[in-house]
Order: sequence, then C-alpha cells, then structure tokens
Amino acid sequence: MIWTDCYKELVEIIRNKDGFLASIPDEYSELKERMENTPEIEHIDMWHEQVSFLDEEHPFSSPAVFIEFNTLGIEDEGLLVQRLHTQIDFRLFYETFSDTYEGAAMQEEALSFLDLLTLLGMMLHGRSGKNFGTLRRTHVGREESGGAGNMYRISFECEIMDYTTMELASHADMKDREMKISNGGLPEKAEDEEPLYHL
Repeated sequence: MIWTDCYKELVEIIRNKDGFLASIPDEYSELKERMENTPEIEHIDMWHEQVSFLDEEHPFSSPAVFIEFNTLGIEDEGLLVQRLHTQIDFRLFYETFSDTYEGAAMQEEALSFLDLLTLLGMMLHGRSGKNFGTLRRTHVGREESGGAGNMYRISFECEIMDYTTMELASHADMKDREMKISNGGLPEKAEDEEPLYHL
C-alpha cells in the first residue's frame, strides 16, 4: 500500500504541469514560457526496462516517464514503524527523429527534451507529499535505451515512514493479567574488587 500511494501521488504531480506553471511568479515569465513549450508527458508507468524490449512491450507514446523505487537503508523507529531511506528514479524517454546539431531544421523540437528534464527537476526537487518526505535531486544522467531514443534518469532521495506493519499489530490487553513481584537477594560484593566509581 505504501508504494502504491507514493506512486499515485508522484503521477499526480507529474500530470499537474499547468498547476505547477501557474505557481511560478510573474517575474520569471521567460522561464515560465519556456517550460510551457515543453512537450506533454504522454505515458507514465513503473519501470521494468520497457525500452529494451519495445517489440515485446505494449506500445506507449513518448515522452514517457518510468518510476522506480529502491531503498538505500531502513531504520526501525519502534513498534514496527520503519524509516525508509529511499531513492526514486524517474526515467524520461523521448523518441524523436529531430536532430540537436547546430543548424538542424528541427533543432528546437529536439532540444525541448532537455527543457523537459529541467521541468521534471523543478516540479519534484524540494517537493514533499502525504506519503513521502522532501525529495532531493541527487543525479541526472543519460542511460542506454537500445538505440530507440533519448533516455535520462533523474534520481531523488527522500525518507518514507512505513506504518503498514504497525497497523496490523495487535496489542495485548494486560488489565486482567496477574503480576508477581518477588524480592531476590542482592549479589555479594567481593572484597578485593575496586569500586566502580570513586566519590
């Protein structure tokens, strides 16, 4: 349930491009206009190496974003609650026949992919949700896509509190239980031992 809720919330953030752009102050109108001209995300899915098996996969439109969760460490917080140090990877895949070289007829369309990388970073970096802590961007880099387009991975780290197991735990009712307290003898101190503390 925790991963499903995180996934749904992240998809909602990515899909709300217009709401995000509306929050950009007017003094950044040039940046806002540039981000408005980025292509729309056509497809969002969990990552399972779709671009490496395009002939076998269900067809999808691009630009596409694929989401992957990995834990970097887990700490127990008590009573079955755990803090998950999480890395969330967003793979942006963009298939285009336009060229980015200087003087190319469709250079601007091809370079809009880079603006889309910027937009995803802006929308997610520093963002917190109901199901995840503040996202911190830690990596942006190109990944192999099998020659079928451009693919970059943007990685974020955050902390996720997992209460799911705690919710299943049953608490024992102790009010009708008997307790016995007995006095036991104290251990004798050996005469030749040094005291633990000197006062």
